[in-house]
Amino acid sequence: MPRRDNIGLTLKQTHDLGMLIRVRCNMCRRTRHYHSADMMMLLGNIEVDSMMGRLKCEGCGFKDATEVYAVDPPASERQSLRVRTLTAIKIIRRPVWRED
Repeated sequence: MPRRDNIGLTLKQTHDLGMLIRVRCNMCRRTRHYHSADMMMLLGNIEVDSMMGRLKCEGCGFKDATEVYAVDPPASERQSLRVRTLTAIKIIRRPVWRED
């Protein structure tokens, strides 16, 4: 069962506090950092703990192996972090056909 460090903490609260969202995959051991405002645009104002089942690792493709935390790194660590920012949202349009 996953650890629950951010019980009741929503993305809006993390944005107000200036925190980052850390997503870590336990399969391929990748760690990525995101702005909470970008995650709020994609998922809405949800709890940080509820994001664990919604995010898929871009490296290995597993959904069940991701851990999501709201972190507030110190300034010395924040300078060296690479934070991903949302640039665009693409909507995929797929046709659905029916035989008459």
